[in-house]
Amino acid sequence: MTKNSSLLAEFPTCPRDGKDRPRVFTAASGAWLTDDSGFRWIDFDNARGSILLGHGDPVVAEAVARAATGADGTATGWSRRVDAVLERLHALCGGEVVGLFRSGTAAVRAAVLAVREATGRPLLLSAGYHGYDPMWYPSEAPLEPNADGVVDFFFDLGLLRELLRAPERVAAVVVSPDHMHLSPGWYRELRRLCSAAGVVLVADEVKVGLRYGPGLSTAELLAPDVWVVAKGMANGHAVSAVGGSRRLLKPLKEVSFTSFFEPTILAAADAALARVATGEPQRAVREAGDRFLRHARKALDDASLPVEIAGDGTFFQFVPATEELEDALYGAANAEGLLFYAGDNQGVSAAFGEAVLGEAERRFARVCERLAPYAGGEPVGDAARYRVAWNVMDGLRQAPRDREETTGLLARLLDD
Repeated sequence: MTKNSSLLAEFPTCPRDGKDRPRVFTAASGAWLTDDSGFRWIDFDNARGSILLGHGDPVVAEAVARAATGADGTATGWSRRVDAVLERLHALCGGEVVGLFRSGTAAVRAAVLAVREATGRPLLLSAGYHGYDPMWYPSEAPLEPNADGVVDFFFDLGLLRELLRAPERVAAVVVSPDHMHLSPGWYRELRRLCSAAGVVLVADEVKVGLRYGPGLSTAELLAPDVWVVAKGMANGHAVSAVGGSRRLLKPLKEVSFTSFFEPTILAAADAALARVATGEPQRAVREAGDRFLRHARKALDDASLPVEIAGDGTFFQFVPATEELEDALYGAANAEGLLFYAGDNQGVSAAFGEAVLGEAERRFARVCERLAPYAGGEPVGDAARYRVAWNVMDGLRQAPRDREETTGLLARLLDD
C-alpha cells in the first residue's frame, strides 16, 4: 500500500499497478510523468483528458504562481479574472448566462436541477456518465425513474422515443456526448426528437468539450439549450461551467460556494481558455493523436493482433477482441511506460511533440511484440465492441438492433 491509501475513504480513479495500488508520480512535465522509482512514462491518460496543454504548461503555471502570491485578486471577492473567464466562456460556448462551479459533477447536477425547477416537470432522461453522483444511478426496472426522477435511455434512440411519448413530464434530456461510438447523424436525430417533443436538451460536455475545438463539440449538431464544460478549460485545475438560457438557469442565482473567487483557479482558467480560443492546442492534439493512431493501427495489423481502435486523434479507445487480451494489452503498455487510461478513452496533450511521438511509437511497437501469443486470435466482434463502448459511455454504441436485442444487451451489460 502507499503510505496513506488505507486512510482515504474514497477509491479514486487513478493509474494503479498490478496489485491495484495507486501508482505514485513524483514529477510531471509536458507529456512525461516520473514515478517514485525514477521510471518515465508517456501520459495518454492526462488526468482522464483534463490536461489539454501538457503538464506544467509554463503560461498556465506562471499565471497560477502569480495569483498564489495575492497579486491577482483574492478569494474574498470579485476580481477582473472573474469577468475574463465569464467573457471567454460566453464567446466560446454561447448562452445568455454562464455559471461557475468546481467540478463537472456539481455543474451538471446544478444545471439539470435548475432546468427541472424552471420547467416544473419531474423527469430527467439521461444518457452517459455525469459524474460520481448517486442521482444518476439507473433504476432497477428499465425505463422507470430512479429515486431522483432520472430515467436512463443508454444512448438508445428507440428507448428515448418511448420515453418522449409523455413529454409534458420531461424536464430535460441530458446527454454526455461520445464521438467515438456515435455518428453525427445520431446527434441530429436526438435534436429532432427533443425539438418535436418541446423538451429541453442539455449537453454535458464535461468529458469531451473544448478538446475538439474552440467551443462545444456538439454546438452545430445539438444546439443545446444548456451546456456544461469542464475538462480542457483550465488544464487540470478544478473548475467547470454551465451556460444557456437565462430563464432555464434562473435558479442558479441561489448557488454559491466559499472558494468561488479563488484566484489561482481563475488564473488557470483564464490562461488556458485564451489558448483554447485559438484552436491551436486542439489542432496539435488531433495531429499528434492521428499520427500515433496511424502507427498503432499498422503495428497491430503487422502483428496480427485482434485489436481495433475507435475514435480519432482527439479521443480514442482500444477495442480488443477479448477481456484477456485487453488485460494483456494494458499490462504490456505499463511495462513499456505508456500510461493509458485502462479500458477507457485515451487522449494525448498538445505537448506531444516529435520526440515524444517517436518514443511513443517505439514503445507501442514493443507492446505489440509482447502480445505475440495473442496473434491470429479470434477477431473483434460486436460483443467486444459493445463491452468496450459501455466502459466509456455507460450506454450502448450506435448500431442497428431491435427492442429485443437492446433489452438483452442492457441485461448483460448492467449485470456485468
